[in-house]
Amino acid sequence: MRGDAARARGDWAAAAREYGRHCARRPRDAAIAVQWGHALKQSQQFDAALAAYRHALLHRPEDADLLLSIGHLHKLRGDRERAFDFYRQSAARDGNRHAMLEIDALQQAGVAYEETSDEATLVGFFQAHMHALHVEAVKGISLIDHPGGRIETRSGAARVIASPAHGTARSARLGMLTIDVQPFDPAHRPRGIVMLDYGAGFDERFAIVFTVTSDPVLVPIVRPDLLVAIAWTPDRKANVLHPPTIVFHAEATLDAPSGTETIAAEDAARASWEMMPPDPHIGSDYRSWSARFELPAFEDREAIMHMIEEMSYRPTFSFVMPTYNTPIPLLRACIDSMLAQSYPDFEICIADDASPNTEVMATLEAYSAGDPRVRIIRRSTNGHISEASNSALELARGAFVVLVDHDDLLPDYALAVVASYLNRYPDADILYSDEDKIDRHGLRSAPYFKGRWNRFLMYGHNMVSHLGVYRRTLVEAVGGFRVGFEGSQDYDLLLRCYERSSDDRVIHIPHVLYHWRMIPGSTSVSADQKDYACLAAQRALNEHFARCALPMRSVPGFAAGLTGVTPHAVPPANVTIVIPTRNGLASLRRCIDAIQATEREATNIVVVDNDSDDPATLSYLETLVAKGVASVVRDPLPFNFSRVCNIGAAAARGDILCFLNNDTEVLAADWIVRARMLLALPDVGIVGARLLYPDRTLQHFGIVLGMGAHGIAGTPHGGIAEDAPGYFGKARLMQEFSAVTAACLFIRKTDFEAVGGFDTEFAIAYNDVDLCLRIAARGLKIVGDPGILLLHAESTTRGDDVMGAKAARLAQDAEQMRERWGNQLNNDPYYSPNLTLERSDFSLAVPPRVAFPWQAATH
Repeated sequence: MRGDAARARGDWAAAAREYGRHCARRPRDAAIAVQWGHALKQSQQFDAALAAYRHALLHRPEDADLLLSIGHLHKLRGDRERAFDFYRQSAARDGNRHAMLEIDALQQAGVAYEETSDEATLVGFFQAHMHALHVEAVKGISLIDHPGGRIETRSGAARVIASPAHGTARSARLGMLTIDVQPFDPAHRPRGIVMLDYGAGFDERFAIVFTVTSDPVLVPIVRPDLLVAIAWTPDRKANVLHPPTIVFHAEATLDAPSGTETIAAEDAARASWEMMPPDPHIGSDYRSWSARFELPAFEDREAIMHMIEEMSYRPTFSFVMPTYNTPIPLLRACIDSMLAQSYPDFEICIADDASPNTEVMATLEAYSAGDPRVRIIRRSTNGHISEASNSALELARGAFVVLVDHDDLLPDYALAVVASYLNRYPDADILYSDEDKIDRHGLRSAPYFKGRWNRFLMYGHNMVSHLGVYRRTLVEAVGGFRVGFEGSQDYDLLLRCYERSSDDRVIHIPHVLYHWRMIPGSTSVSADQKDYACLAAQRALNEHFARCALPMRSVPGFAAGLTGVTPHAVPPANVTIVIPTRNGLASLRRCIDAIQATEREATNIVVVDNDSDDPATLSYLETLVAKGVASVVRDPLPFNFSRVCNIGAAAARGDILCFLNNDTEVLAADWIVRARMLLALPDVGIVGARLLYPDRTLQHFGIVLGMGAHGIAGTPHGGIAEDAPGYFGKARLMQEFSAVTAACLFIRKTDFEAVGGFDTEFAIAYNDVDLCLRIAARGLKIVGDPGILLLHAESTTRGDDVMGAKAARLAQDAEQMRERWGNQLNNDPYYSPNLTLERSDFSLAVPPRVAFPWQAATH
């Protein structure tokens, strides 16, 4: 593009003219409109730049970086008020730290502040702001030293632990904790957590979650005379807050419910949790989104019935549900939600597992007597959930079984959507939907928007879960549920059914068709509620790995309810590590030293020197060759990442190639064997790594198509803390992606050569995405392994792609990607269409990119 060329030579006026002409021809090209604004700003045409930015904003209203640029422009024009407003909007979109710093600079012009994480200082600071409490410890919080103080939370791991002060007279009935804390930026309202310890430690089941408003938060404390400690998390995400005021009232002015004074210590945390009023803010964004895009209108009801009538295939369904001492109101609500289905071809098969509470069976008998679709059986002895589920399964006559827990809910259109997808995919063996959680007040929150069937993600958690629909003959063929896997019996069933099916017969339905009840003791509240379930999951996975002869074993994951994968009996394979470099001695030395400190049996290193002219670097390369550490091949031509890598691959003698940036440092000692483990699987084509910035925040773990500045590809979870789990653990779970970064990429040499290596047309960017898409087109999977962990300084020897000729080439590469891959870039199968592509924080898409079946039929 001529605009890029003009920008590269610093002719901003010419660049602005060319970008303007392009936008006149293609007014919806927001990326170029942004570049137009940049060029106009650089040429001091501020009014015109603002108009260009506003034009781009029409198409990208959620773009935090664009809002930041508009803020910069207003700042240059001297309009502090408008600059502040746009900085605030930018920060509100994705917690943009640059925007927050600009806000700080506008409010405290010319003053630089220091941060401290010294715990003794932090304890003293919080002690001064807490009353009737003794501060014991402070974790994950920094103090920003400026007038009045300011605290910064790094992540949801931030916590202040305090105990009631000695000598505080405490009531035996009800106390109160008042928390008054305000965010530095009003757009970033904190969502805090309080947990109470009554002598048995903090129990996450009864974590009291609340959203901070302008008024103090009141947390009821049952039996304050028994309270040992409190734990306060100021915010579940990173934030900057004003100093808090926290007061422990040993005796509340509110009336306590009768009997409160007799509550035992082991029940006090739960009683306090139950007394906390529901937080209308939690899930409010999701509930608003759901009401707008999910809740069927009156005309939709007619469209649903018409869709059902027009179906050429009418599959039959059997709900399969075990019960045991289910609270009667929850049981009724569950059964009513099944009976309310708009799709009529179903039955409900319930097996009661000898509930001691006779009301359970009486309720089931009443439903069965009132509706022949409700079929029940009472087991004479309690056999736990697997045997009870099998008893319910024996009643089933439908073509598909639908697994339901005895206290959960389904929307009334759930089966209609499943039937529609079965008409689209009649050979499907397993179907699964998105899901959310519903609390005791009926408020929905925490939606899990899933992606395409992802076998490797399944090795970390049961990604199918709810709503799970299985072909009945397949379930019967594998023997139903297995005793001994209680708590993960559906996980075990999924693995065994999948072994007799295939990837293309496991279908994802991108709509929430299941509401998982949040009650204490349920894994919907916290996955560590059922330790036996985690152990059963590992056993199920390990038996699956053994049956399928996979060179891996399941191990405990980084958090409760999750599992990890470790290599086991991995077949040997030679690996060649290809490292492109140009000068950058310090980076290259650190890279090589880190490799040598790891397990590197049957590996060799090829350094591709792209015309280094630094004598020290050239001397170091000669030393590497002399000591047999690496071989060196030369490429004197101008930088082209694809060509340089291809040259290194041609010189490689390994069965597996590892393309590695010279500014990386390997942190995982077993990185090579982990790559061998995955590439020993014939359907895996590329293995990617998890890369951290030097400050230990996440830089890369997988690539999402359609995301990023050019709408080509972007990095989800970018910038979160190293130990943060991300969206449902996905920042740290092995999984399939559409692409991974070539900063550390493993591939079999035969596959690399079969697709012609990296395409040299992509000299700077997107060469890795293009390679991954070409490998995937051959039917091979792209897998990211979080266990392959490295630090990455991000192109320190090449520079960035933000300005000049490199930025121009980046735009050119983006245009070529659009021409080559077209609409595929807008439909990443592993990323939910209910999540936005405008940002990398897994926020909601407005509107969703996939409509409900009846909506698609009527538009």
